[in-house]
Amino acid sequence: MKISKYLVASEVFLDELTGRARRIILGTRTSEVRVLDEASWRDLEGGRLEALPEKDLNDLVDAEILVPDWEDELATILGQNVAACADDDQLYLVVQPSASCQLGCDYCGQSHTSMRLSQEDQDHLVNRVRGKLGARVYRKFFVAWFGGEPLAGLSVIRSLTPRFRALARDSGISYGAKMVTNGLALSHDVASEVVAEHAVEHIEITLDGTSEFHDRRRHRKNGTPTFDKIFTNLLDLARRDDLELHVSVRCNVDRRNAEGVSPLIRTLAEAGLQDRISFYVASVYSWGNDAHRLAIPPEEFASLEVGWLAEMITLGFRPGLIPSRKSVLCLATMPEADLVDAYGSLFNCTEVSYVPTYGTPNVYSIGTVAGGEVPGKRSLLGDFNEQIGRGEYPCASCRMLPVCGGSCPKKWQEGLDPCPSTKRNIQDRLLLHYAVHRLNSQGEAASRTLIASGELAAAAAR
Repeated sequence: MKISKYLVASEVFLDELTGRARRIILGTRTSEVRVLDEASWRDLEGGRLEALPEKDLNDLVDAEILVPDWEDELATILGQNVAACADDDQLYLVVQPSASCQLGCDYCGQSHTSMRLSQEDQDHLVNRVRGKLGARVYRKFFVAWFGGEPLAGLSVIRSLTPRFRALARDSGISYGAKMVTNGLALSHDVASEVVAEHAVEHIEITLDGTSEFHDRRRHRKNGTPTFDKIFTNLLDLARRDDLELHVSVRCNVDRRNAEGVSPLIRTLAEAGLQDRISFYVASVYSWGNDAHRLAIPPEEFASLEVGWLAEMITLGFRPGLIPSRKSVLCLATMPEADLVDAYGSLFNCTEVSYVPTYGTPNVYSIGTVAGGEVPGKRSLLGDFNEQIGRGEYPCASCRMLPVCGGSCPKKWQEGLDPCPSTKRNIQDRLLLHYAVHRLNSQGEAASRTLIASGELAAAAAR
């Protein structure tokens, strides 16, 4: 056996309860966390496996922290990824019902118009989905309503949802949807409609800090502010007990609004939303424009993010700290998934439609709902796992590959670094995860027992 290359270890720390030096390790092949005394870590790192108890060795094998000597781990991970994408039993479809958006966000690379998906193209889309559902067995048909602003195309959602639900019903599978919206038009009645009538299970809303920061960048196209209206809609939505719904809030961060993240976290906490929403931050990136030039340097962003995570935990939020195994990366690597925009164009990426810098016709378009796919176009982004295997990107040698999947094929192709912040702050996340586990997950008494033990211990995520 050998130690896996897909392994991350925290810095050594002194456990004050036991007086022992310890490390937290993460096997990224399985996203399993273990706690080791420093002496055990040194034996593991040095290949002295005979020094470890047999039950601990078996546990490390189960967690794929120890793997067979002969295994080509990169080939294993990429093979699993390709198989998971090919065998995915959920048909995923992203629909941009409108090319319109009320907001004039200064980092957005899209060009907005009043175009909505025509009735003719809706018919073509329904026929395309029918063909996919008839070609193989699925468990679920899942639609993501995206933009522009999807609620600007609510009439299209009203038209397509009954037809989509009928297709799922006729195939004997379930149907569900999510929506990514700016939240401006998400009134009480609209929220009731999209959940009850359009089967929306998850709504994501963006707030770029408190009003002082948000309104400078996510204002209407005429410059008027939007924070108060969006926040009012968010509060109403998150506090409702009559809707079966997950609500998430995303904060896009660059140099100009980084100071607004903590005030926003505190504002959400003061509103009592800790157990009603999930919240996360994301660095602003290129969207066919130069928005990435405003981004905080990756190392600095990763450090700031740890502080925000700690603040969230202190205030009662439960953010995800340990990344999960990601076999299916995104729309690009899902061979049967599509995005259709309001013009009826097909894509296999959510970051390219309506972006004028990608040309006319759009270089990333894979076809149209009326004419079908252009042979070979999907592979530009869709062959990402194969491209990693050929060593075209640094992902081939990265220990985080199993939990990030390579992050973003389009950004790699454009010469940008899309690596997630977890790559740079995973050691701090491990320490934070362990602290939360010890103090909260099993209670102080059980935590003391865990800390005092000389054996390997599974962390809270198990």
